[in-house]
Amino acid sequence: MSQATFAKGHIESTRARVRRTDSKWLLIAQFIVFLIGGLILLEPILSLAGVADEEVLEIDEKTGWTLMPGRTFTYRTEGYSRSTINSLGMRDVERTVAKPANTYRIAVLGCSLTEGKQVDLDKTYCQLLEKRLNKGNSPVKYEVLNFAVSAYSLGQEYLRLKHKALQFKPDLVIFTARPNSLLFMGPTLKTGFLHSPPLFGVLPDGTLFEDHNKQKMWLASADGIRTKNSHWLRRNSRLWGLAGRCVLSIDEFYDATVIHLRKLWSGEFSVEQTAKNDTEKKLSNNRNSKFRPEMVFLGRVAEAVLKAAKNDCQKADCKFVLAYLPASAKYRDPAEREIFESIAQRQKLNFIDFNPEFDRLEKEGNNNFYVVVHFSKAGNDAVEKYLYRQLVLQDLLK
Repeated sequence: MSQATFAKGHIESTRARVRRTDSKWLLIAQFIVFLIGGLILLEPILSLAGVADEEVLEIDEKTGWTLMPGRTFTYRTEGYSRSTINSLGMRDVERTVAKPANTYRIAVLGCSLTEGKQVDLDKTYCQLLEKRLNKGNSPVKYEVLNFAVSAYSLGQEYLRLKHKALQFKPDLVIFTARPNSLLFMGPTLKTGFLHSPPLFGVLPDGTLFEDHNKQKMWLASADGIRTKNSHWLRRNSRLWGLAGRCVLSIDEFYDATVIHLRKLWSGEFSVEQTAKNDTEKKLSNNRNSKFRPEMVFLGRVAEAVLKAAKNDCQKADCKFVLAYLPASAKYRDPAEREIFESIAQRQKLNFIDFNPEFDRLEKEGNNNFYVVVHFSKAGNDAVEKYLYRQLVLQDLLK
C-alpha cells in the first residue's frame, strides 16, 4: 500500500469516528431538550389536575413549621378539599392584623382537627361559627380566626399563640387539645421535618422551658439544609412534590415491611396475627393506660404550657378557654380526659369537653362525624353547634 493510500484511508476513518461522536452527542442533546420540554409541559398539566399538590408546610424556626402564605393546594389523603392559605399563613379567609372597629375576635389554636383540610374551608367549624355569630343585626362583628396547623403539639400551639395570634388582639382564645395530645408532646427517635419540633419541659419551680436543640440539629443536618434550599421547588413544582410523595411512600413501606419481617422472623406472629395484634395492642394501651408514668409527666408539661398560655392571654386582656376535642372511643384515652379536667380545675380554666356530647349523639345513631380520624362535614357541624352553646353558657361572647 502506498503512503498516499494509507493517509487517505486514515483520514476517512478519522472522519467517520468524528461523525459517530457528533451523532452521539447530538442524540444526548436531543434527549436533554425533549426531557426538559416534556417536564415543562408536564408541570402545568399536573397543576391543573391538582396532582402532587398537597405540599403546604414550610420551616418556621419559632414553631417548627407553619403554613405557606398564599399557597393553593389540593388535599386528598383523608377526605377532599381545595383551598388557598391566606396571605398571613392561615387556612382562613383573608384577615388584617389590625382589628377593625366594633369587632369581637376569637382566635382558635389547634392542629389538623381544627385546620380541617378534610372539608372545604367554608365547612370548617371555625367558619361555621363565624357565620352563626354574624347572623343577627348586632352592631358588633365577630371574627373567628383559625391559627391551627397540622401536626402541632400543645407546645407548638402555645408558640403560635405567643408569636402570632396575640398580634391580632383577640378578645377570646380557644386553645384546643386533640385526643391523645399528651403523647404527642413527647420526643421521638425519628428525625425529619415533622419529627423535630421544639420540645418542652418543666423546671423544678413548675415553670415551662423550651428546648430547640433537636430542631436546631435537624436544621443543620443535610436533610434540613436540603429542605430549606428546596423551598421554592416545594412551593411551586408539582414534579418535585410528586417525587417527594414517592420517596415518602417508599420510606413508609420500607419501615412497615422491616417491622413486620422482624416479627415474622422472630416467630412472634403469623402474617394475619400481626395486623390484628398491632391494632389490639393500641386499643389495649388506650383502655388500660390509667395514668401511665409518661402521661403523668407529660400532663405536668401540658399544665405548664396551659398556664403560660393563660398568663399571656391575661396580659393581653383576652379570655382563655381550653377545648378538649372529640374522637371516637377507640382513639380516645379516658385517663387523658381526667388529666385535662384536673388541670382546668387547678388552673381555673374555662373548659369545654366535646366527648360526652358526641358519645350521646353516636348512641342516638349519628356515627358519621369522622372521615377516618378527622371531622367530616357532619362532624364540623356538630363541633360548631356544641361550641356555640358552651360559649353562650359560659358567657364568653361578650
